[in-house]
Amino acid sequence: MKNETAPPGDSDADANLALAAAAHEIKNALGPLAMTLQLAERQAQAGKPVATADLTFARAQVRRLSALVEDLLDQTRADLGNLAFRPQPADLSAVVTDAVDTFRRGKPASIVVELPPEPISGAVDAGRLQQVIVNLLENATRYSPVGSDVTVRLRQPAPGRARIEVGDRGPGLLIEEQARIFDRFVRGAASEGTSGLGLGLYLCRAIVEQHRGTIGVDSAPGAGATFWVDLPAA
Repeated sequence: MKNETAPPGDSDADANLALAAAAHEIKNALGPLAMTLQLAERQAQAGKPVATADLTFARAQVRRLSALVEDLLDQTRADLGNLAFRPQPADLSAVVTDAVDTFRRGKPASIVVELPPEPISGAVDAGRLQQVIVNLLENATRYSPVGSDVTVRLRQPAPGRARIEVGDRGPGLLIEEQARIFDRFVRGAASEGTSGLGLGLYLCRAIVEQHRGTIGVDSAPGAGATFWVDLPAA
């Protein structure tokens, strides 16, 4: 999938790009899923046990399809300003910890978590903020060298502010990529050959802005990347 976006304001081009990207990703997931289910059906008809590996693969493909559909739905909600947002007072350390635990359940990864000694509170939609953290973790682990750590850090850079950082040791981003990486359908050069619609970081930005926060990245080619989220804190 090429790194390109539709011209600003061109809604028809945006829609066409979204449909093309979605069709491509869904087709890539459906093909192997159909073949695996066909094989499982033949095994069952022959009275043979269905291989556990086949069932695990099929479930993973279903999860992938569900994530694609949810991203498309969230993109529409974000464009219309209708993303569900229910802020409540929360301990941000607990929000970060829960997000990391959720991510680890689905994908073994070496994640170093650094939390402050004192609690940091904020009015957040915990589910949506965890969605942001999990997305950043997904990107960080996808592009990190095998065996390297991903670091998740929560700190308070100034009174009344909280910062969540997710750092990796991957290939990093070019300056021109950093300026566009949070736009719709944009993916970095390192994503060539990997799946995705280029909507994850766009949705992260929409969610963070709902929290009256900002999101950005510090990176250099060959030196990894640190994505950060700044939020109001109590």
